[in-house]
Amino acid sequence: MSVALPCGVPPDDALVRPVDELIAAAGVEVVESSIEDPTFLGAVVLVAGRWWLHLPPGLSGLERDVVVRELLARTAQP
Repeated sequence: MSVALPCGVPPDDALVRPVDELIAAAGVEVVESSIEDPTFLGAVVLVAGRWWLHLPPGLSGLERDVVVRELLARTAQP
């Protein structure tokens, strides 16, 4: 079963809007994960009705931007 994240961000905006605006529009929380496996690329988790983006630890600003956009794109409603 897949549960879509109701991010409400038009696909055309996803690449041009600042990532902090996308996070706010999606209504998600972003946290650094404790998972240090180099193959871990991030996760979207639903806890008690709240969406969380878990990012790999130690990302640069650009890497964080890319991972957040990718996670939001993969979970957005079609």
